[in-house]
Amino acid sequence: MYETLAKKVAISRAATLFSYFGLILLLTAWHLILSPPDKASPYSIWAFQTVPLLLFYPAILKKHLRGHIWLCFFITVYFMHSVTIAMSAHSSAVLALAETLLVTTLFIAAMMFARWQSQLNKLRNSTPQNSTAKS
Repeated sequence: MYETLAKKVAISRAATLFSYFGLILLLTAWHLILSPPDKASPYSIWAFQTVPLLLFYPAILKKHLRGHIWLCFFITVYFMHSVTIAMSAHSSAVLALAETLLVTTLFIAAMMFARWQSQLNKLRNSTPQNSTAKS
């Protein structure tokens, strides 16, 4: 059971990292290269959408469970934004669909990482130290 749970943690961690950095990369490409806005500063819009995500960078790298949980709460705003644009006749609907997929992947991966890592921590703490008992 321990090995299976550790494998699930590793897969969800990899999916979290992939979708987190993919979302940042997509937002950067979208607002600065692919479809910059005509009447507003692309850098201010990019910063408004990207900097809040970057605040979770330390928590994700340090594998903090609460940071992953808060990230799940926070990215629901990105989900609402992307679905609204993807379902409209906006010229960036395809980019918004890609954002929706990345946000959904990030939500599920971060949520499952927090759950499985918590279970793995409980399993580690509940298992008696066999190496010290045998000595």
